Amino acid sequence: MDWYEVTGEYHARTFEHACRLSSLPTDWQRELAALWRLEGDVNNGGYLQFLTNWGKESYVYASQALKKMGAHTMAEIVDGCQALLDEHVPCEEMSLEELRRLLPNRVIDRQGRQIKDVGSLLPESVIARIYELSYRFMDYPDDVADLGRIHYRAYIEGDGRGRTDG
Repeated sequence: MDWYEVTGEYHARTFEHACRLSSLPTDWQRELAALWRLEGDVNNGGYLQFLTNWGKESYVYASQALKKMGAHTMAEIVDGCQALLDEHVPCEEMSLEELRRLLPNRVIDRQGRQIKDVGSLLPESVIARIYELSYRFMDYPDDVADLGRIHYRAYIEGDGRGRTDG
């Protein structure tokens, strides 16, 4: 079972439903989709990219999943990033468009139009600390793929995924 393929499949199942995690019927499926989002975005652009792309609900499911599977260091990193944000902005109340204002960089949409200028609602020290934590996440102090396969195997196989013939 390829961990990234499996988690990506659950994320893809949300596409027909405006990428809402609530479109998945179970918490464990939502956790897998959130993990795919977390790993993909933090590794691409840091925790702020993850939060601004997917919102706080994805954080809640990803953090929950990391703790359940035993990836405690990774969970602490993610929780630390979110705690810093929660000290400065009401993330839970913000739309994805409003969350974009947390990013320090300029944002361009798919048509090449600038939709956000340089600058963030966050103090520079908070941004720096979130990037520092994001780099710690990228070092993978916990083996998320291995821990995830072990913890979620029965769920995935019961859903018809992860089986191999032979």
